[in-house]
Amino acid sequence: MRAASRPNPLAWVDRLAELLARLGGLLVVIIALLLFGEVVARYVFHAPTIWTQDIAITLQVWFTYLGMAYVLRKRELIRITAIVALLGPRLRQLAEGFALVVILLFSLMATVYGWDVVSESIRSGRRQPTILELPNWVAELPVTVGFALLSLQSLAELIRLPFRPAPTFNPGGEHATKGDEQ
Repeated sequence: MRAASRPNPLAWVDRLAELLARLGGLLVVIIALLLFGEVVARYVFHAPTIWTQDIAITLQVWFTYLGMAYVLRKRELIRITAIVALLGPRLRQLAEGFALVVILLFSLMATVYGWDVVSESIRSGRRQPTILELPNWVAELPVTVGFALLSLQSLAELIRLPFRPAPTFNPGGEHATKGDEQ
């Protein structure tokens, strides 16, 4: 008889980050379709919409913040490696841990303050100063959601850190090819 597998919270965080990143990718497609539709409406039918820009910008905010945890998980956040690349494996791992702690602390702070902003917007009924006058919280909520997930992902990466080899950096740059390393 097979033992019941326990849920893996780290894998759950990874799956959630991937799901939200895919949702962000879908939002990019929707934005492209909206903007294409706007071009057709404006230049073919001479009937521009009044809502496309507001919706496209709001969706851009959403896809940007929904992808942060996935980018951290895939190790594709912007980083400066000029000095860290010169360190030995143990110090590189410590530097990685320090960076993850900073990301975690900043993300927790952004989540808490972001939720305060969202709550205040909901309470006061603030609206965007645009034609559609969307509620402000619609564009503020992704900041809170994105940083909350980034907090979880950075915590998951911190937990995994001691069980992984030290990060390596290509002296030719993050995207250098094999031939560029010489």
